[in-house]
Amino acid sequence: MERIGFIGLGAMGKPMATNLIKKGFPLIVFDLFSERMEPLKALGAEGANSCKEVAERCPTIITIVPSSPDVKEAVLGKSGLIEGVGKGSILIDMSTIDPIMTREIASVLKEKGAEMLDAPVARGVAAAIEGTLVIYVGGKKDVFEKCRAVLGAMGTDIYHVGDIGAGEVCKIVNNLMVATTAAALAEAMILGVKAGVNPDVLFEALSSGSGNSFVLQNHYKNHVMKGKFEEGVFPVDYMLKDLGLALSTGVALRVPLHFAALAAQHYVLAGASGESKRYHPAVIRPFERLAGVEVRSQKK
Repeated sequence: MERIGFIGLGAMGKPMATNLIKKGFPLIVFDLFSERMEPLKALGAEGANSCKEVAERCPTIITIVPSSPDVKEAVLGKSGLIEGVGKGSILIDMSTIDPIMTREIASVLKEKGAEMLDAPVARGVAAAIEGTLVIYVGGKKDVFEKCRAVLGAMGTDIYHVGDIGAGEVCKIVNNLMVATTAAALAEAMILGVKAGVNPDVLFEALSSGSGNSFVLQNHYKNHVMKGKFEEGVFPVDYMLKDLGLALSTGVALRVPLHFAALAAQHYVLAGASGESKRYHPAVIRPFERLAGVEVRSQKK
């Protein structure tokens, strides 16, 4: 089985790389924070000293880093992938970035005879650990088919959604939906609790109603209701970054995004209130403080 390069071993990357090892893929890993490589090396992965080295040693490379500038630096920067890739190499970028940036990077790689898929993921850290991610893939269909087994080691719902950049578009739309729902639920749940309904009763009642949603059953049930807004998971700042990508894409395409803009301001407020690094359902916290109530389970 061919070696896979894996760059970016944060909250999502580490469990995704771990699942590849568990499925029998030999890995060569790299992260700017070298200590993040140690747990993977303990599982059998080899470490590298740069993105360039990863590309020199692996025909298929996965990247999952926080933002567009990070991907650009990993691929096109000093000692980046571009210095090591050869004809026939494949980059699978699983970050959530600007689709315009994705297409620019793909164009540069093409000049070297290399291919690219954009394959951002959804469902969060728990799904990354369990290997049950949703993966939205953009790029050539034949390249996608070559990489299906690799992607299948990390996710269970894998969609080829179009040409290069289409995966990023789907992920941006997904996160737009999550963010606007989370912000709307913040107002709705606070209203219900402030009006005198027990938070547990309110949650159970809404779970059976037409307003039920994945965000209610995941983000609210497992985090807001339990008061778990830990750091090291997808934070307020990352969601605000993704909303920014949606809004800039809307401007470029002349598509008005009123609710995305309002949700972005909710996340700006959360960041300004000290929640920047907390898991993004913390968007509810400044509104709880304003209303003088908390939406928390009273069950032991």
